[in-house]
Amino acid sequence: MIRSLKVLAPFSLAANVITIGVTIAALIPNLGLVISLVGAVASTALSVIFPPICETIIFWPNKLGRFKWQLILNLLIIIFGVYVFIAGTTLSISNIVACIREGAGCDD
Repeated sequence: MIRSLKVLAPFSLAANVITIGVTIAALIPNLGLVISLVGAVASTALSVIFPPICETIIFWPNKLGRFKWQLILNLLIIIFGVYVFIAGTTLSISNIVACIREGAGCDD
């Protein structure tokens, strides 16, 4: 008998997470393709686009360096991030469309 729910809570949480993960994997037969799309969107936004935006907001308007070089650098990084975002998302969506056209069993 468990006397405290504090002991049971972590095990219950782990079981729920595993159950949800298995359910999602069963419902989405080509989960890897969906994960690649989410990765293309989230990783680009979080690692390339958002940091220079946050830095520009923090240092706006007086601490951007001589000739506003920090603003120019941040804009170049954001433009590169948008390019990578578009390229990665386009590739992921084209893989998903190709898999749907081909039928089930797209594991590569």
